[in-house]
Amino acid sequence: MTTDERARLAELESYDILYSAQEKLFDNLVELAAYIFSVPVARIAFVHEREVWHKASVGMPAQEALTLEQTLCTRAIVADEPVLVYADLSAEPAQDTATARERNIRFYAGVPVRTPRGFKIGTVCLAGYEPRELTEPEQGLLTQLADLVMLALEARRQLLTRDQTEAWQQLREEAEDTLHNQMAVVRYLKARSEGQVPVPAELLDPIARRLAEVAQVLKAGLPSVP
Repeated sequence: MTTDERARLAELESYDILYSAQEKLFDNLVELAAYIFSVPVARIAFVHEREVWHKASVGMPAQEALTLEQTLCTRAIVADEPVLVYADLSAEPAQDTATARERNIRFYAGVPVRTPRGFKIGTVCLAGYEPRELTEPEQGLLTQLADLVMLALEARRQLLTRDQTEAWQQLREEAEDTLHNQMAVVRYLKARSEGQVPVPAELLDPIARRLAEVAQVLKAGLPSVP
């Protein structure tokens, strides 16, 4: 194991997120991701030393652990591209995994969850059963979702390590309420677009503004987060 990988794993461990109970905020974020991008599968995954563990998931089991070889998320955190996209895995058999074949996954897109110190500890990823491109503006919004996951993780870590469990619960509930309200607006906007794929740019911009409002709630509750 390299020094960099040891440091990455230590950073992941510092968030005390592995094998934690499901939390509505993270569940809602993957639900929103699946809805925005009109995909059957969306997940928040953390890449540990020997396996990848899924904190939240739509379309596949949450709390699922897969070996490093079973998932594409291990590639997403080391890829040169900011967002790793496989538009059609059936056309790239060398890039496929046994799990993807077993679950009939053809489309995959994963963006790293990057800590403030620059370590890639996991991914927010999308998957589907049909070939699919992910446009550059869509990739930008997926990255914004990963940044929001990271902001929630940082708030969670800082408050819980200071024994401020009630403060984290209150902040999480406020963020959940804000996200719930924004999801209602997103559903309205998506209905107007009739579920177009790729997501129209004129829809991505207002969604991005609403995600920024959720981020502001988390930042306001924890001033030390930049």
